[in-house]
Amino acid sequence: MRVIPILFLLVSVSFSDTSTQTDWSGGGGVPGPVTDWGNSYDVVDLINDTGSSLCLASAEYTVDDSCDGARSAYAADIDGDGDTDILGAASDANDISWWENTDGTGTEWTEHLVDGDFPFACSVYPTDVDGDGDIDVLGAAYSADNISWWENSDTSPGVFLTEHLVEDDFYSVCWVYAADVDGDGDTDVLGAALNGNKISWWENTDGSGTSWIEHSVDGSFDGARSVYATDVDGDGDTDILGAAVLADDITWWENTDGTGTEWTEHLVDGDFDGAYSVYAADVDGDGNIDVLGAADNADMITWWNLTSFSPSGALESSILDAGWVDFWELFASNEQEPTGTSVGFQFRSSNDPSSMGAWSDTVFTANTDLSGILADSTDLVQYRVILQTTDPSVTPVLNDVTISYTIEVSIGDTNLEEISSWDLAPAANPSLSSFAVQVSVPQSVMVDLLLYDVTGRVIAQHSQELPGGEHSVSFNNLHEGVYFCTMRAGDFTATERIVVLK
Repeated sequence: MRVIPILFLLVSVSFSDTSTQTDWSGGGGVPGPVTDWGNSYDVVDLINDTGSSLCLASAEYTVDDSCDGARSAYAADIDGDGDTDILGAASDANDISWWENTDGTGTEWTEHLVDGDFPFACSVYPTDVDGDGDIDVLGAAYSADNISWWENSDTSPGVFLTEHLVEDDFYSVCWVYAADVDGDGDTDVLGAALNGNKISWWENTDGSGTSWIEHSVDGSFDGARSVYATDVDGDGDTDILGAAVLADDITWWENTDGTGTEWTEHLVDGDFDGAYSVYAADVDGDGNIDVLGAADNADMITWWNLTSFSPSGALESSILDAGWVDFWELFASNEQEPTGTSVGFQFRSSNDPSSMGAWSDTVFTANTDLSGILADSTDLVQYRVILQTTDPSVTPVLNDVTISYTIEVSIGDTNLEEISSWDLAPAANPSLSSFAVQVSVPQSVMVDLLLYDVTGRVIAQHSQELPGGEHSVSFNNLHEGVYFCTMRAGDFTATERIVVLK
């Protein structure tokens, strides 16, 4: 808020105003300008949902929060660029998709559709089906009783144009997997049929993925929901594990002769109530195992970083429109800083929200003098808080911040001769860049002056006892717009609408 004194100066007064933020739980995505920080902010990186502390262990990262009927998720380098991508099945959308790990850190994802018409897509698995060295996509369509695989283009990695059918009559197939079951060096396919109560595997007869022979592992596995393959007993061949959602069973079948033609069942748990889909891989490339999951009701595919933590995070506030600021005074913060942690701040100000300029150097003091950091006569301000820790078990916590600034109001005399009426009148309307109002009082009286913008926000106010006569109040360097100036003196009240042009 800015008022510049005119000729015949009677008095020039300054007063401080403040803006405070104590809550960040409203979340991000509010760039501003705002007239009150409220409980929101603009952007955040590695700071939790409350906006006041770091993400420690088990940081959660959303890949896609609109994966309609998310059923299954796996991780593999689909496009062959050296990082880990994610493959998923969405039953309600009838989609098989993969998400490209855009920057290799697991924080930015680009979705690519493999098949948008795969009825009740419920399971996916990435594997090299045809033995050409790239990752193909294997999928199960529950409603169509189909198991198919899509061939990864040799010339455009990550593009899937050709679908190959493995099986078209596997009743309510809900899970697929791939492994070399018979030990002949190529990729075979495994499946679980929920209503068919079956666990089967299909032999890749010539290794190209174009000819298949089904072999039954168990034809009475009640509510077969999931299938997986690995060497359980350490004898060098591939065994098969399964989950039966209706039988509540976790079971593994021993590949007795190593060729996948004879199986011996071993019960792991006969009272394990309902299982769907999980997988593990190093998504963010930090050498640690992360966990992936699919949530049907929440329509989400998510990965969790279980072993690392965020040593540093930042939050940028919404841009605050403080009105007319003559100069910025102080930025005060209240925080908790356990040993090994720190809280730092950066600042910037401007009169143009689209060009806020560079951030200041980071300061680590709870009370910061802004006079040498922010330019005078800039009305928009933004802060960035940086939280840091060297200990994965503790985080600093930001409790509140307050910024203070100075507003100056100047009033001058134009005529102190006796007058008989009360009045508030603009000197010119509309005005260019500034305006002046004439305040007339017939006697000495306490006068309140308030200046509002079109939203009803008070952007300047001043109370002072004025002697009888005419007085001029000038407001310079105004933003273009419509303003309302209200005068209150005793029982007299008047409001004038003023238009300011640039």
